[in-house]
Amino acid sequence: MPDVTLVINGQTVTVPAGTNIVDAARAAGVAIPVFCYHPRLPPVGMCRMCLVEVWTPRVDPATRQVVIGDDGKPVMALMMGKLQPGCVTPVSDGMEVRTATEKVHVAQKGQLEFLLTSHPLDCPVCDKGGECPLQNLTMQFGPSTSRFDYGDKIHFEKPIPLGDLIYLDRERCILCSRCVRFQDELAGDPVLGFDHRGRAWEIISKSDPPFDSKFSGNTTDICPVGALTSADFRFKARVWEVRPTASICPHCPVGCNLSLDMRHDKLMRVMPRENDYVNEIWICDKGRFGMRFIESADRLRHPLIRKGDSLVPAPWDEAIALVAEKLSQIREHAGAASLGGLAGPELPNEDLYLFQKLVRQTLGSPNLDCSTGASGAPEVVDLAATLGVGRGTNLAKSGAGTAVLIMGADPEEEAPLYVLRLRGIVARGGDLTVINPYPTKLERSAARSIRPHAGFEAFAALALVKAVLDQGLIATEFVTARVQGLDELTARLREQSVESLCETAGVSEASVRAAAQAFATAEHAIIIYGRAALAAGEDVLRALTDLALLTGKAGRPGSGVIALLPGGNARGALDMGVHPGAGSRRGMGAREMWAAARDGRLRGMIIAGMDPARDNPAIAAALDALEFVVVQDIFLTETAQRADVVLPTASIAGREGTFTNAERRVQRFRQARIPEYNTPAGWEVMQRIARALPPGRSESVTDARPVAGRRAQRASGATATATMDAPPATWDYAVASDVADEIAATVRGYAGTTYASLGLTRAPEWGRQPDEAVYYDGTSYQNAEGIGIQIAATADDPKTVFALRARVPAPFTRHATRPYLLLAVTRAYDGGEWGRESKLRSRMVPPHVILSVADAAAHSVAPGAIVRLESDAGRIELPVQIEVTLPQGLVLIPDVCGTPLSTIQTGPQTWVAISRVA
Repeated sequence: MPDVTLVINGQTVTVPAGTNIVDAARAAGVAIPVFCYHPRLPPVGMCRMCLVEVWTPRVDPATRQVVIGDDGKPVMALMMGKLQPGCVTPVSDGMEVRTATEKVHVAQKGQLEFLLTSHPLDCPVCDKGGECPLQNLTMQFGPSTSRFDYGDKIHFEKPIPLGDLIYLDRERCILCSRCVRFQDELAGDPVLGFDHRGRAWEIISKSDPPFDSKFSGNTTDICPVGALTSADFRFKARVWEVRPTASICPHCPVGCNLSLDMRHDKLMRVMPRENDYVNEIWICDKGRFGMRFIESADRLRHPLIRKGDSLVPAPWDEAIALVAEKLSQIREHAGAASLGGLAGPELPNEDLYLFQKLVRQTLGSPNLDCSTGASGAPEVVDLAATLGVGRGTNLAKSGAGTAVLIMGADPEEEAPLYVLRLRGIVARGGDLTVINPYPTKLERSAARSIRPHAGFEAFAALALVKAVLDQGLIATEFVTARVQGLDELTARLREQSVESLCETAGVSEASVRAAAQAFATAEHAIIIYGRAALAAGEDVLRALTDLALLTGKAGRPGSGVIALLPGGNARGALDMGVHPGAGSRRGMGAREMWAAARDGRLRGMIIAGMDPARDNPAIAAALDALEFVVVQDIFLTETAQRADVVLPTASIAGREGTFTNAERRVQRFRQARIPEYNTPAGWEVMQRIARALPPGRSESVTDARPVAGRRAQRASGATATATMDAPPATWDYAVASDVADEIAATVRGYAGTTYASLGLTRAPEWGRQPDEAVYYDGTSYQNAEGIGIQIAATADDPKTVFALRARVPAPFTRHATRPYLLLAVTRAYDGGEWGRESKLRSRMVPPHVILSVADAAAHSVAPGAIVRLESDAGRIELPVQIEVTLPQGLVLIPDVCGTPLSTIQTGPQTWVAISRVA
């Protein structure tokens, strides 16, 4: 659409057509006061605070032509003869806007005076005080005195809990509807609404449980008057007392930009930082209320060394010396291959890099992984490194012309902020297709929802590929230049048809063809996959790869793949090399290491930031079979309780570092406080171990004979002595930036991601504008840390050539005696260690099994009844929940703390039998 030129307070302004007057004025540096309007929400014109004079050229009713005055200029007329709300009035050519006339000032003062008649005027005790739009606008635009008798004010019961996280003060509320509209239009959770009329008009919660949304905390940010406050921050501090520190949320792959607001080294609250490339101005409740673990009284304070059956505190020097001695002994006697390392995908890049350097280079072992190795955990198939969304991708700008395909993922649980971003794409005219074997929240926003039979997802994905081939939707230029194997793929699929593949998958052919058409013909297209896709197996990922390649949706901004892998820094863990590798130099992955531990081939392990023994007796037994285990963590987890040495480490607030999010954006977080109990960062712990390793022989000894486990050794008092060669690499890092510099120099794609470079990503035109206090004030922090640096995917190199690898899946055979297919599903509120001290504890998902209505009826079970699930691996008993839209024959078990999934799972998809217990 063409631009529009108008005059605002005598200043000529040119803005895009469709811009409202408030935003046009903002572009000209003119602040129009608002309450109900918010630039991230559609305007509604409820508060009338933005009334301005709008003059437009007068049109002759008879000729429909603009009337020209004696001076040769159009004759201007006041629009509708009265003031107009600027937020809902679009600009037009020739328009003149006046925001500082006497009429406008009278209207602004009158509106503020009316609002203050109901207000309690309790700024000295209000949490919003100091960052309150009502305060600021009253001082700037309001009356100096009030004509309303304070004794005539209406008082209400307060505070009213809208839920367990958010409180409402009805006397402060101005009924701007920002909170209601955010929940309805952005979050897709219509859980708030209005009730009653007149002076009794109020905000209420409409859901059960109350205010049931994973994004409720955002309503306190955008509330312009302090009517909504959070249980987490209420009456804890004044905003001018807190010191904001830039941080990154570690809980999921989105990598939301946070600010940790500290007072005297105590966390007061968590707030969002603006970054349109990542989280815009929003964060989910897990990120907001799930950071209290950093101050938990259960934090590890000192190293622990096992003496007999107990772990006792020990000095750091003693603990590090013991770790170095034991690791060197095992390597000397059994070879480097008898050692292994596991590092959690929530650790920062600096920790992960030095962890793999310690294990792979210094100790010489190829056995590395960033997964737990649980029997039901799906293998990680990483498409994002090669086909990830192109550099420069900004989902906040995506809309019309963008198609998004979600395959086997539940973003609300796996990466919650993507719900807001994907719904935003749809609101701006984008196309959304959801393919998943069970219902998810985003289905409500999708143009089409395709639900294949569980276990047959690969056939649905292949049907998309076949539809692209049949309908001539191939991106010929891209395929010719960069793709090999088209003829071979066509031959492999010759005997298949879209109809037959859809029939096998149990999905609508018309929906599949429509999805293929929308994806292939869109200017930009994105594939998002998650846990269910990984559980379905490699054939799904092969088909998705070929879909992106055949349609040319790779190697450019706005197109590519986003992988929702478990952990807040799984992308970084893979990039840093915390995986077993490939080819002839491949080591053991986690699952192989547990098998090797049980039969004596693996004798020692280093485990950092991971709790694989949680709810997993098989892994716990494998840990007990090892000679020596060292665990680095911030809590005494189940895994740490089985270790020989436990090394505490600083939390994310007590150190600095970087994370790499799902879109491959490297982002830095700052140290917010003195390290808790003076614990070092994880990378420092790795360096201490490396420096303490004694010189001696290298990895020439490869004997891996079985030896007695630790429990047997403790009983017999067996010990061993040996030496090893000096570390093969230098360890002279003074600060975290030294590690980041080495990462930038050695890790492929990370060139230019030094701390200095990350600090240069603050662009003058980006971030909060000087007048944006009218909208945000202090509740959404300017991103002084920068927007991060997106590293390139392989496809971003135009010389890279890819091969098409999709194939017809093997027939999926149902079990003869176990008719139900079990899938483990992710839950954001999983009861993990992150939830310690959190206000979300009451929302943690308890262990349970989810059945369809038909399956529950077949076994005569109601919600809360106990059922027994049996597989070839074992049995468990769980209470039942019933999901109305769950397909018959599919059983879901949330992967949450307290659920022994490993007892029953034979793989990512497990056939089970069900029987009623009680």
